[in-house]
Amino acid sequence: MWFGVTDQPVFAIAGFWRQVGDRRYFAMVTCDANELVAPIHPKAMITILRPDNHDRWLTGSYEDVLSLQRLYPADRMTVRGPAFPTRTVTPRLI
Repeated sequence: MWFGVTDQPVFAIAGFWRQVGDRRYFAMVTCDANELVAPIHPKAMITILRPDNHDRWLTGSYEDVLSLQRLYPADRMTVRGPAFPTRTVTPRLI
């Protein structure tokens, strides 16, 4: 599935990265799914940041980070992709 944001030309998502030795690890921060994402992935969606919150995400307090972890409005997003269901189940012969 391809999700887009209609009110920003390019959008940023909340995440963390850490270097351990010569390897980098990255995790995306999720929040509750909005009504556009929920039929596809009901548990969660990525946290999309508004441009005026980028610096706050990068330099803010723990409370700032928690306050930014919220769903993005569904009416400002689009989705396109394969027809549902997105995965087909192949019967397993026993």
